[in-house]
Amino acid sequence: MGVDFCLRSDIKKMTVCFSSLSLVTILWVLSCLFLQSSYGFQKRGRASHVMRGFDMLPHSIELFQPCRSSFECLLYIPHSHCDWNTKVCTCQPYHVSYNNTMCLPVSLLGYGCILDSQCQVKVKNSICVDGICECRPDFVPLRKDKCLPPAKVEDYCLNDRQCKMASSYSYCKYIIPRIYGKCKCPLGYLVTEDGACLPHLGNECKQHQDCEQVTPNSFCLRSGKSAYCECREGYQVSKNGIRCQRVEPHPEEFVVQLTSLGKPCKHSDDCQARDPYSMCRNGTCDCISPDDSCGARNTGCHPDTFQCQSGYCISWYFVCDNQKNCPDNSDEDQCIPFNCPKQAFQCDDGTCLSKSLVCNGQWECPDGSDEARCYTGIPCDRNAFRCKNGQCLPQYTFCNAEQDCADGSDELDEVCERGDYCPRDSFQCDNKRCRSSAILCSGLDGCGDNSDETNCEVCYCKKP
Repeated sequence: MGVDFCLRSDIKKMTVCFSSLSLVTILWVLSCLFLQSSYGFQKRGRASHVMRGFDMLPHSIELFQPCRSSFECLLYIPHSHCDWNTKVCTCQPYHVSYNNTMCLPVSLLGYGCILDSQCQVKVKNSICVDGICECRPDFVPLRKDKCLPPAKVEDYCLNDRQCKMASSYSYCKYIIPRIYGKCKCPLGYLVTEDGACLPHLGNECKQHQDCEQVTPNSFCLRSGKSAYCECREGYQVSKNGIRCQRVEPHPEEFVVQLTSLGKPCKHSDDCQARDPYSMCRNGTCDCISPDDSCGARNTGCHPDTFQCQSGYCISWYFVCDNQKNCPDNSDEDQCIPFNCPKQAFQCDDGTCLSKSLVCNGQWECPDGSDEARCYTGIPCDRNAFRCKNGQCLPQYTFCNAEQDCADGSDELDEVCERGDYCPRDSFQCDNKRCRSSAILCSGLDGCGDNSDETNCEVCYCKKP
């Protein structure tokens, strides 16, 4: 029983402390003595009448039993009260019933408990284990107040452990640093249908099943003390390095490659694999009957996003980051040296790099050109954000709910929340908030009204 009240005596220099139950009991006794001394034994009728009022209090009470006031409940059960609607004793908010005789306080992760319900009031998917609140076995903790479910590859995540619960090789690649991200496979791994990470052909193996799980028609080839996944005889590694395709002795057959509006094509079948009312015109997919609303010149995707070959639109943040974000991997296949997509950064030596890595304080380009124009006193690189004090930072740090500029100019309320104006390379949401264009088609609502997740797929042509 905790200490709720203390009295200080200046005469004997002593401090006496009472629990809430002890204090109530003392006050009750003092009240009785006061009544006796006030009325005396000569006025027994009146005094007896008053004392009978105290006799009407119950000798004991439990939770969920009828009550007339919170005093009755508190007298026997600390942290309880008389519910005015049901007229029964119940526990106060943030307390739970135990054996109908106690009200226990609720707990956060890592704190003491007796019942599961103490943990679950504030933390979903938590339980009481050996007297301590913990997450259920198939959940991972975040701070003291969250239990996160497992996250498969491409699911949103808040930490690495959430990803590794579903696939031991995966990790959480942050979209907005330290806030949220997506589960990804490391470079050199592929994603299975159930959202797990497996190595490509050419990686080490122990048995044939390891390779067959990666791709059919492969086996584990031993070479000295090592063993590697290789294609069986009559098959060869595909261009993307993840399949074993049959070796064709005849000239290459015509293969349809799904292609969206505005993208290069060889045959109309490529375009019509996605849109039946499109065609290959002058080497580019276009509507058979184009108009101002949809066609090769207006595909429907936001201009600050990257259009996948298959027709989806993704944030520039993901382009040339060595991770597959387009279903067809075109966000990486098109990262050709000296011919980088406009949504990526081209190093001075021709290497393609995600714009999110420019001015992050680390050399990502082999020649360090991604950090060459990032210092106070010189103009920032056009792919970076310039603070008012001259500091250069990655573009995505603008209005990301964290102060990254030393002077706080990346999180000004009049810009980020009220949207009085939006700087270059930023996006104004429908609710007038200003955000970095990195949030466009990132897969998560960055505006608060989901307006950044519209126009994230190529339009469809009208029937001629």
